[in-house]
Amino acid sequence: MRRFFLGTGATCAAVLAVIVCVASAAQIELGATATPLAKPVCPATGGCPIILTEATALEVLSDGTPYPTTAVHNGRVVAFTVWPASVSAADVNGTAATGTTPAQPGLNATYGGASEVAITVLKPSSTKVAPGERVYTVVAESPLFKLQPYFGHLVQFVLDQTLPIAKGEVVALTVPTWAPLLSVDLTKSQFGWRASRTTGCLNYTVQAAQLTVGSSTMYKCFFDATRVAYTATEITLPVPPPQPRTKGANPKKK
Repeated sequence: MRRFFLGTGATCAAVLAVIVCVASAAQIELGATATPLAKPVCPATGGCPIILTEATALEVLSDGTPYPTTAVHNGRVVAFTVWPASVSAADVNGTAATGTTPAQPGLNATYGGASEVAITVLKPSSTKVAPGERVYTVVAESPLFKLQPYFGHLVQFVLDQTLPIAKGEVVALTVPTWAPLLSVDLTKSQFGWRASRTTGCLNYTVQAAQLTVGSSTMYKCFFDATRVAYTATEITLPVPPPQPRTKGANPKKK
């Protein structure tokens, strides 16, 4: 895991004064709320709906905070963090037929390949199509990262090419295949996310991931009581400090 050292963006000093102004970048973890990321686990009953498939996922509510991955400053996304669940080799690759038990396809075969993730910066439309629904346009996207080597572990992927993000844009997680990243059975009023699907919210084998910069789609499918286990690290752009005023430089208004 790589460390980031925040350098000084600019300095200013008044002549013959001891006060020095410093404009520094800041590091912000977009999506981090009161509840830290946790490895998803299967519920005691009712199957194991922890697999995110073939979609771009946008966290819209976390610990009651709406759209927690929204940038409040211009900056660059330099890394993202996920915590995938542990998945057995049999679930990943499937099982062969034995006796009267038929062969079972694995997650790789069912969802088009090995588990991969990318981070995506989205620009929301200025108006809502319906309550809670907007069109989102991809403005930047990272390469895909193989997730299987990190199943069961918290992992941070550092971007070789950082992604620009502007104030008001949001960070989503793109999964073109599958990823065990859904924490379920949480408080309905406190957690929820939207998927990049316009129809067929429960049809998980239809490819809906936003993979192309400039593409736009509506995030019509909402899932409550669930959290997508990701955050993104932003380094904000330094804001120029105020320039010292020159004595006497106060021209009269005309």
